[in-house]
Formats: sequence, C-alpha cells, structure tokens
Amino acid sequence: SQVPTPFLRCVQTAQPIAEALGIPIKLEPGICEVLTIFPPNFLEPDELAKLCPNIDLTYEPSVSRRDLRQEYGDGQAARRAGAAASQVQQRLRGNILFVGHGASCLGIAEAFGGDGYVGYTSLSEFRRSSKTGRWQPFGRFGDVSHLSDPETSLNSAF
Repeated sequence: SQVPTPFLRCVQTAQPIAEALGIPIKLEPGICEVLTIFPPNFLEPDELAKLCPNIDLTYEPSVSRRDLRQEYGDGQAARRAGAAASQVQQRLRGNILFVGHGASCLGIAEAFGGDGYVGYTSLSEFRRSSKTGRWQPFGRFGDVSHLSDPETSLNSAF
C-alpha cells in the first residue's frame, strides 16, 4: 500500500508510483506536516481523486481531518505522525510506502525503530524482525544516494 498525506505535493509524488506499481493511494491526514496554519490547506479525497485517479476513496484514515488540531512545532507533528503510522501499519498488510513531510517523516521513522535525522527526499526501509517482532531500519537510514545533490537534503534542516 502507499500512504501519503493529503497535501497535493505528496499525492503528486505518490501518483506515478501508484501507476507504475498498480497500487492504490490511501490518504492519511495523520501523517501530514506541522499544522501551524489551521485548518490544514489540503483538498478532500474526492477532489484529489479528480487529479490523481489512483486514490482509494473507500480507505478510512487512522486520523481524520476533523481530528487534527493546530500545532506549534515539529515535536507535536512528529508524535502525531508516529502514532498515525503505527495505527496504519496495524491495519494494512504487506509493504507500506509512506509519503510525508519533514517532521512527519521523522515521527514515522521513529515509530518504525529509526533514530536520527531524516533528510528531505530521503528513503528509509524498515522490516519487522523475525526474532523480536519489532520494526527496525534495514539498509541505509535516510538514504539520499538517489539524488543528484544529496548534500542539500542532508543539510536541509540547518
């Protein structure tokens, strides 16, 4: 499954992946960016589906738009996103690709056992340990090797 935030730029990132892999897009407001501007400025699923046809309009998100509250920092967003991502992984089976924003990606990574900075446009893979049943990073955490300028991503928060 592919689970982006409902912000247009994340859905636009998810759409070509959904087309290439033949998988639906399941919108999850709980993993969106820091909500300093409230209410959040994202379109409703039916409006996004007009732009991106792979959106699964039957998917019920773990955190609905009406459950979101204004936030004042990255820590709040990371905690919310981590909790939402944990709920998503309990509900969905198989591989999950999350497409999110800075602080929310940090929260998602922490929910799956990652520890450390997650740069913009970075990739992290997590697998469940067959011995402990816990999620843990697999391969390079926060990998930016696919970028033409990886240093920009690694230095994006500084």
